[in-house]
Amino acid sequence: MLHLGLGRWIVVDSCVDQEDGTVPGLEYLYRMGVNPSTDVRMIVGTHAHDDHFAGISSFFEACQSATFVVSDALTNEEFLALLCADAEIPQPARYSSYSEYRRIFEIAESRKGKDGFRPLRRASEGKRLLDFPNVQGFPGVQVTALSPSEHAKTRALRALAAQSPEVSARRGRVPALDPNDASIALWVEAGDVRVLLGADLLVGPLGCGWQAVVESFTPEGQASLYKVAHHGGESSHHQPAWEKFLIENPVAVLAPYRRAGSNQPQPKDVERILSLTDRAYITATGSPTPSRATKKEKSKLGTLAKNVRNVWGKVGQVRARRAVNGGDWVVRTFPPAGPLA
Repeated sequence: MLHLGLGRWIVVDSCVDQEDGTVPGLEYLYRMGVNPSTDVRMIVGTHAHDDHFAGISSFFEACQSATFVVSDALTNEEFLALLCADAEIPQPARYSSYSEYRRIFEIAESRKGKDGFRPLRRASEGKRLLDFPNVQGFPGVQVTALSPSEHAKTRALRALAAQSPEVSARRGRVPALDPNDASIALWVEAGDVRVLLGADLLVGPLGCGWQAVVESFTPEGQASLYKVAHHGGESSHHQPAWEKFLIENPVAVLAPYRRAGSNQPQPKDVERILSLTDRAYITATGSPTPSRATKKEKSKLGTLAKNVRNVWGKVGQVRARRAVNGGDWVVRTFPPAGPLA
């Protein structure tokens, strides 16, 4: 979440506390005294993966003045939600992203104005999503989408067309679109302060990802804070992008991803990031501390299980604040968040 000054907020992605089912970002706004109904101006769902999209329709429901932004590269889940064809949805698409999309479109439809306008926008490379003018001596604020690229949108359309039996029979199997290829990276400017939010954007494939962003976007200055793309994984690191868009030794913030066999960041990723900045932070350090119940189960299982752990981890927070008229970032972490090490 970003506070753009003067009580104006934007929300980028969401998650659900897997222990109690709450939406931590929404709870944070309430604790900060923010009125989501009036103060949140925009919500961006960067892509249709559950670790970024879960609970985001709850945000939209609470934020009645917000415009919702989705990728211009349609995913299968979004397309099916637009069709509203429950009975015809293939089984692999029946997961939470579809439900979130469906609810988002229902809310947008319910808020349709007399002119037919719905608070829903699509992001693509170079598209200005927000543009606040100077107000009361406060500098203007701009939020620009850096992706998906034109080629990524074409690949998305091909993947959707391949769902048609006629196209499938004629052209054979077309790979499904990885939602990461449709991910929305963002560039935020407020005066001289610039922030790069990497979502889960990958390096490629050719004509997509960070390769395309480097070719299509040239900012007037460099960002001093970077939300590291794709949990710090190697597939999202593009050195030309780091050199073009970021100052030397920026503040870097990332969230880990834990799943059997695919944990990120890997030790080599941590080493790479720390070679580029000594101001890196992560929203959860190490593995979750086993609960009393987990320890009890481990003792019951004995030698049957070598690695017994909690399925769900605790939600942490990295908070970075900076005045738009000067100074440096002041970073504070709330456990289990901490410095990347």
